[in-house]
Amino acid sequence: MGDASGGDPNWDGYYSFTSLKNVGVGPPSPRYWLLWPGVMVMVCSSMGEMLVHWKVIYFGFRAGWRSICLSIHETAMKKNKRIEFFAKYAEAEEKMEADAVEDPATPDQQVKTWVWVVGLFASIILACIVMGLQWKVNVGITILALVLAFLFSFLAIQIGAVTDQTPLTAAAKAAQLVIGGTTTGAGYTVQHAQRINLISAGLAAGAADVATALTSDFRTGFLLGTPPNKQFIAQAIGTFVSVWLAPGLFVLFTTAYPCITDSEIEHCPFLVPSVSAWAAVAEVVTSPNVPIPLSSGIFSIVLGIVSILQVVFRHYYLTGPREKYQQWLPNWGAIALSFVIPGPVFVNAAFVGAIIAFVWRKWKPASFEVYGYAIAAGMIAGEGMGGVIGAALQLGNVSGDRYGTLGLACPLEEC
Repeated sequence: MGDASGGDPNWDGYYSFTSLKNVGVGPPSPRYWLLWPGVMVMVCSSMGEMLVHWKVIYFGFRAGWRSICLSIHETAMKKNKRIEFFAKYAEAEEKMEADAVEDPATPDQQVKTWVWVVGLFASIILACIVMGLQWKVNVGITILALVLAFLFSFLAIQIGAVTDQTPLTAAAKAAQLVIGGTTTGAGYTVQHAQRINLISAGLAAGAADVATALTSDFRTGFLLGTPPNKQFIAQAIGTFVSVWLAPGLFVLFTTAYPCITDSEIEHCPFLVPSVSAWAAVAEVVTSPNVPIPLSSGIFSIVLGIVSILQVVFRHYYLTGPREKYQQWLPNWGAIALSFVIPGPVFVNAAFVGAIIAFVWRKWKPASFEVYGYAIAAGMIAGEGMGGVIGAALQLGNVSGDRYGTLGLACPLEEC
């Protein structure tokens, strides 16, 4: 279940349960047992939000379909052809556009259709090439991942716009389940099937994440009156820089902290809870010999049902004069994250931050509105930059674990 501490007599009898090695061998560790309720609640709560907002999803798909019909109709009319099937929907779309709010961006400020169409097809071709050559994923699975990416992107944008909570966790796990079903019985080795599962589901969920972020950015630009074509160019420049910067930072961190990519190393400064959840789900859907503990499975189902019922209760009952009681309902996403994270570090930090924000907003609301979010954003950015500096110090052998306090007040002198 756990790994005993080393030869330090001060910590004799101390066991660590942070590792997920040898899953399915022997009794489950507390971390593995709690992992499944956490994943189940994340998926169920996100799915619940999607279900209660089915009208938003329906209207979104309908608008997308009419927009496609309008494009086909306009192309056909330019060739002096009329296709009644598409013309019917196109005329309905034109009527809706006449009643819609006028786009403040002029036609010369819009992004040209050929620009994003060329980029789309180039991305699809590049994805197939990279997935095939680098990860040995066949074109069929790559196309499936791209189709899932489109669907999840659409759903994440729609649900995120309504609830401000994007169902990316649900999208990721759903993608893993779908991809896992395609590799079952296909003759892949377990290791190769897991690799396909992780990289393909990562493509689908990552595309949904990026699409949601870009839509939020363009919405901000819309509110600020930024021309779409200029913002598109700025986003393209930022993407080009990040393509080279992100791998460099990954190499920096993995060189400074080999435990990131080496599962055999027990102690690591990075808890990477989402990575553990991804790996565990990949193992379960690809290997027939990795059981989920019965008690954990039952508990997961119960909590999943409760999280869905709360979403329905909040959406349909706590409305109107009862809406004020919504603030007392628990955040099941935060609870699930606490199950998945193998340590109280992030939860305690969020708890302390919530208390500070509550007291500050209660006594000095005007000051909080001016400085609260700016300070929080600065601390988040500072921690990220501090991580880069810490990695550089680790590479230079002058890090805190060598010349610092060696984990003051931490078990095994590690935190």
